[in-house]
Amino acid sequence: MSDVTIQPGTTILVTGVNGLIGSYIVGSLLKKGYHVRGAVRDVEKSSWLLDHFNGTQDAKLDLVSVPDMTIEGCYDDVVKGTSGIIHVASPLSGADPESTIPIGISAALNALSAAAKTPSITRVVYTSSSIAATFPTYSAPKPLDQSSWNEEGIAKGWQHPADEPASRKGLYIYAALKASSEKTCWKFMHEEKPGFVLNTVLPNCNFGRVLVPQKQGAPSTIEWAKYAWEGANLEAVTKIITPQFYISTQDSALLHVAALLNPAIASERIFGFAERWDFNKLLAVYRARYPERQFPADIEGLVDDKCVPPSERAEEILKWIKDDGKGWDTLEDMAGEMAEQFASGEL
Repeated sequence: MSDVTIQPGTTILVTGVNGLIGSYIVGSLLKKGYHVRGAVRDVEKSSWLLDHFNGTQDAKLDLVSVPDMTIEGCYDDVVKGTSGIIHVASPLSGADPESTIPIGISAALNALSAAAKTPSITRVVYTSSSIAATFPTYSAPKPLDQSSWNEEGIAKGWQHPADEPASRKGLYIYAALKASSEKTCWKFMHEEKPGFVLNTVLPNCNFGRVLVPQKQGAPSTIEWAKYAWEGANLEAVTKIITPQFYISTQDSALLHVAALLNPAIASERIFGFAERWDFNKLLAVYRARYPERQFPADIEGLVDDKCVPPSERAEEILKWIKDDGKGWDTLEDMAGEMAEQFASGEL
């Protein structure tokens, strides 16, 4: 990695640093010599991050409190003196689209607005989601590109279809939240023309070792892998969590860091789709590594996601940022890491 847009020794604001992806981003930035200002709701409750990261390297993590990321101006003071922002934090999905979706949009806009007022900031990276571009597809291949948006998700998020189960309502609202929020970011860039470069990262399902399981638990999509490990109600779960793509949490974090530092990445959406996964593929890894343990039988009728994402570009970016120059982490390796934590009782 060379010719970076922001030099080591400067400070990067990262939001959501106590979460699954955010915590990995902190570790990656510190390792590369960047100080991190981590935004969390409650500094005291997140002080374990300081214990985990500080003292092992010259770069430091500091924490700042942003109790409500939806309040206008909430980031204006905390961005002062920083050179870039990686905006990971996002409101969770809710039951009411009228409140949930606008909250997500406000949270995204507040970070961009603060950056636009801060001349020292040259780069902003926004964590979007694969679901902002598409739902998984099964009947036919669906190529994805920079202009792909989940318009179906937006429509169904605002108005849940009467002929679909209520169990999918949260998924649709989340799709509308992420797609609408990312769209708003690009609209802001087009209309306001601020003095920084925006890139977005669209990761699919994140799997891998949880950094501090005693504090983080089994966050986000790690819980999906735990469903397969425990086997409880797995058939019911697969009706909601369908086959799709995976990315390791470490690769997801590195795509964010590369989007911040690589001068060749500008105004780009980066698709974090490493390889296809389903519950049967997780179970195969678990069985191979823990043959003495009983796991549920394979789920019948699972069909691979036929989306065709621009994964080659994302893997090229990974090879630029990784010290060993390698591409995607494998599902087998990351499922093995999670299995170790499940088996040990950490998760």
